[in-house]
Amino acid sequence: MKHLLAIFMGVMMITMAACGNEADSETKSKEVKTEEPKAEEQSEKKAEEVEAFIQSLNMEANVATSEGTADFQMSLENTSDETVTLGFTSSQEYEIQVTNAEGESVYTFSADKMFTQEMIIKELAAGESLTAEETWTGIKEPGDYEATITFLVNSINEQPLEAEPFQLTKSFSIESADQETGSSQEENEAPSEEPEKETPLESDKDNNKDKETNEEVKTEEKTVSAEEDGFRNIEVSGKDGAYIVTGEAYVSHGEFTYLVEDGHHVLIEPEAMEVGNKSEWAPFTLELSIPNEDLPDFGTVTLTLIVNSEDSEDETIKNVPLEEIAQSEPENDTESTTREVETEGEAFRNVTVSGENGAYTIEGEARVHEGSFIYTVEDGHYVLVEPTSVQVVEGAPAWSSFEIEIDISEEDLPTYGSLTLTVFEESAEDGSPVHLNHLLLQKFN
Repeated sequence: MKHLLAIFMGVMMITMAACGNEADSETKSKEVKTEEPKAEEQSEKKAEEVEAFIQSLNMEANVATSEGTADFQMSLENTSDETVTLGFTSSQEYEIQVTNAEGESVYTFSADKMFTQEMIIKELAAGESLTAEETWTGIKEPGDYEATITFLVNSINEQPLEAEPFQLTKSFSIESADQETGSSQEENEAPSEEPEKETPLESDKDNNKDKETNEEVKTEEKTVSAEEDGFRNIEVSGKDGAYIVTGEAYVSHGEFTYLVEDGHHVLIEPEAMEVGNKSEWAPFTLELSIPNEDLPDFGTVTLTLIVNSEDSEDETIKNVPLEEIAQSEPENDTESTTREVETEGEAFRNVTVSGENGAYTIEGEARVHEGSFIYTVEDGHYVLVEPTSVQVVEGAPAWSSFEIEIDISEEDLPTYGSLTLTVFEESAEDGSPVHLNHLLLQKFN
């Protein structure tokens, strides 16, 4: 009997223990299930806050046009009652891309610019706006265009954005100079039709003919002025920093502005040049002098002529090459044979360049921080290869070999000027370029 009672008590204890374990398991399961909804709720709450801030930021954009020019204005206003912190992945805060009626890309704001690759923070107080304005000049093809304007906001209040919510598309048109000239011709010719109906005297007819002839001449001059960008018959003489430039200018208020640059630095600051006659072709002569130590080692020295409109912010710009300065190198620099290029500083050495007509191979050794450096290619006016990072095997103080393959399409190559490879290292402190080296790839004449 005692044995049966002991067995019965043992079975009861095992059953109670199993029930207790099951209860503990259910309790833990409930706790996990309770924590999961809390995490989801917090995530959803943050997403809702970001969405609320996106809705509170009001973006506006506008495109104003004139002959051969488009002005882009954009703003991002904080309409909320709180300060908003905007994050950008680089110093580029916005982008502008323009396509023509066929959908082809014809202008990109960032195409010829360089930006520091570091996180940028902008704080917008309640009611404050982030604004910007850019101008696209030298538009030669009239027609319909479409501009996509984007603020490149990457995060709001340190919460990352998965899309680009601040983007607007604006359509605009550029009229041809012929259309504007045609309108003025119709206005000038319209009054001459009425006298014909009244049968004027022969002497009056002769006077009218002389008047019409004068009007036609003036119209032709304006058309030529538009076609030739406000300047014509320009001649350049001189070299090694001493130049004489002659030509004719068509300006409405008797003066224009000029400056001289080499694609990287301004060699002669903007100066005003007065010409004799207003609203007519007027001759001018510029005597330019640049100290030898200020001239570039290689590249194109360019004179820029600017005419500001008297009654608007429009301006006409014409670039005149003064001299092509070549880097000292072997005569057969455009041949595909390998040639050594001199470098400065202690970050690059034993650099050689081979190739031509857009296809180049660059080899050398680099001693750079964290084993990486940046290169880009430009022709003194446009960036043909955007900043690209190169990783080598070891970082400084070790020297590591590298090889760069560059392929530039033929239509992007310059007609004249120097194609230059720029290599540099980013500062570990602020990301600014250090140890810059400008290496000549090829000259074009």
